[in-house]
Amino acid sequence: MKRIIYALIGFFTIGILLYAASTYSEEKKSKPLLPVKKESQPGIILSFDDNYIDDWYNAEKRLRHLDWKATFFICKYDSLNATQKKKLHYLQDMGHDIAAHGYNHENALKYSAKYGIDKYIKEEILPLKVAMDKDGFNLRSFAYPDGARNADLDKELLKYFDIIRGTTYGKLYPESQYCYYEGNRVIYGLGIDDDYKQFDVAYYKTLMDYAKKHNKIVIFYGHKTVDVADEKIETPLAALQEICEYAKANKLKFYTVDDLKNL
Repeated sequence: MKRIIYALIGFFTIGILLYAASTYSEEKKSKPLLPVKKESQPGIILSFDDNYIDDWYNAEKRLRHLDWKATFFICKYDSLNATQKKKLHYLQDMGHDIAAHGYNHENALKYSAKYGIDKYIKEEILPLKVAMDKDGFNLRSFAYPDGARNADLDKELLKYFDIIRGTTYGKLYPESQYCYYEGNRVIYGLGIDDDYKQFDVAYYKTLMDYAKKHNKIVIFYGHKTVDVADEKIETPLAALQEICEYAKANKLKFYTVDDLKNL
């Protein structure tokens, strides 16, 4: 009798399992598959601060054959003349991104500590966005002047921009650097002006190698692009060209800061 009971229980259990399996199979067929997010191609972001329009225009002419892309963070827009604004439009037309760096290039930490964050936004952010939007520049990213920032400023400025950029410094091991895109809306760039202590094209190449190996995007920033760098905050064009050539040879994609919001 026990054998008969055990047999019946066994048949009953198998029946339930088969029914459950068929039901799960049908449910699986009926539900659409969610798209799989593709990993971004490893790459490089080149960004430049302030309002050195003529120099950036010259850099574009020199590097166009490399299909490079950069993000230009603009300050003191009202000081630009009509020719410079036309060149800025040309840079945008060539695929570069035009972004914000403050109306008067005020240090955000010092200014907000003295007058408050609301006044900083009212005086430094909104006038720049209005003036440049009127001329056909939709500012979607922001870089802090002097890299001066804190979490409170980040929180408020992210209401006006998709991505904001701070700065990082030092010649750290590639795996210890902070100048990689990690999926956050606050990013950090490493300086490539020749007066920075970490200025070394060979070192920048190790960061690009690390980015390629680990499927990351490395972020650099500079200021005035010149043939001969003999003052502060100047990026030698020869060094910039070598960086771009190395990126292209190693199949690193050129991204703008604005591209990050779509990754």
